Amino acid sequence: MRPKFVYFDLGNVLCFFDHQKSVENMVALTGSDPKKIRDIVYVMDLEHRYETGLVTGHEFVDEIARELGITMLDYDLMLEAASDMFLPNDEVLPVLDRIRRMGIPMGILSNTCDAHWQWIVKQNYRQLNFEFDPIILSYQEKVMKPNSEIYRLSTEKAGFKANNIFFTDDRIDNIEAAKAFGWMTHRFVDSAELLLLVDQWE
Repeated sequence: MRPKFVYFDLGNVLCFFDHQKSVENMVALTGSDPKKIRDIVYVMDLEHRYETGLVTGHEFVDEIARELGITMLDYDLMLEAASDMFLPNDEVLPVLDRIRRMGIPMGILSNTCDAHWQWIVKQNYRQLNFEFDPIILSYQEKVMKPNSEIYRLSTEKAGFKANNIFFTDDRIDNIEAAKAFGWMTHRFVDSAELLLLVDQWE
């Protein structure tokens, strides 16, 4: 069935990311050990709270400093270090181009934080030069995939019924939640496989 609207996940679909690179960047700035940084940001759920909009970028950095016993960290340098972990997935460009030529509107639905989003936008990746509307970001909506509320909001903002919306994401929990909400879904593995699926919409 040909959808009337397509949502793309951002991380590991439009762009690749590597948490280890982010950790290494922050280690270089703080002089801490990688395990300590990883525990503070990921195990203690600081990143999750930042991506849900429960803490600001300054609060994110302040909490890292506090946990490390450091008096102060440079906000801009730390947020840059935390964000400099993305690379564009250029293989997805033909998929985006094909969908655009079909006249199907596209949007982005991503669990992300302000610093990561702003960093990606500044890179001017070709992926973001497509006319995505709406762009649904968890930190702005204060809710994250796979919570059903974010699919409800995204359905409303897309302006189509749930069964007319297609969504691709690399995470199975997000895909299953979208499918339960009534969306058409495809778990993203690689761009070539997705392009084959999109070709069937012609």
